[in-house]
Amino acid sequence: GMADLLRQRGAEVLELPAIRTEPVKDDAPVRAALETLDRGGYDWLVFTSPSGVRIFFDDLIRWSDIRALGGVKIAAIGQGTVKALKGFGLKADFLPTVYDGDTLGAELAKVCAPGSRILIPRAAAGNPRLAEALRGVEGAQVTDLATYETVYAASRVIDQREAMESGEVDFAVFTSASTVKGFAAASPQLDYSTVKAICIGKQTCAAAEALGMRTWVSDKATLESLADKLEQAAAECRAENNN
Repeated sequence: GMADLLRQRGAEVLELPAIRTEPVKDDAPVRAALETLDRGGYDWLVFTSPSGVRIFFDDLIRWSDIRALGGVKIAAIGQGTVKALKGFGLKADFLPTVYDGDTLGAELAKVCAPGSRILIPRAAAGNPRLAEALRGVEGAQVTDLATYETVYAASRVIDQREAMESGEVDFAVFTSASTVKGFAAASPQLDYSTVKAICIGKQTCAAAEALGMRTWVSDKATLESLADKLEQAAAECRAENNN
């Protein structure tokens, strides 16, 4: 979706795999959580990524039934996750004002009733502050459930280090902190200070800055805002080159 949007705006896009998602190998905790869901054991489902939505529903359809969600409220971290939910015929009951894990945890904690039973199906390396914030709700029972692993990947076709160092690539567009780390893992000898990184949010930006990249961060955590920021950064760099 990001690549298509950028091409529509006139960019030449190279798509480089940085991460892939794989269901956790030990699925016993997932099955146990679905059994609890079947018994009406959760009040809230909290999704932090489109991948988390897709993998959860793969598991749900395999071992349970969509009717197990009756009466459960759903929170989503952002518009991409909302779109993934709509693919299963569901709407989110809660969306934070800023699309990141810290804001989701802080704002959802304010609307959860005391004693809420909350299930967070997400990546094994998820932001721990989300669950910590929800555990701050009086009497809350929070199940932080790893349903998938994020695995770093590299292109078998394009040498991304050469593409960056040769000037073939003007900007790198990152949609998560994991993609920044996956990019770095695939090009360990690259001088990251030469990378101009367009980042979808604060956590993604922090990961890029930690490597020494020059960064721009989108005003909102949406693909459209990310594309807007890329256009802004391109204009700034053109102005710098002309001075």
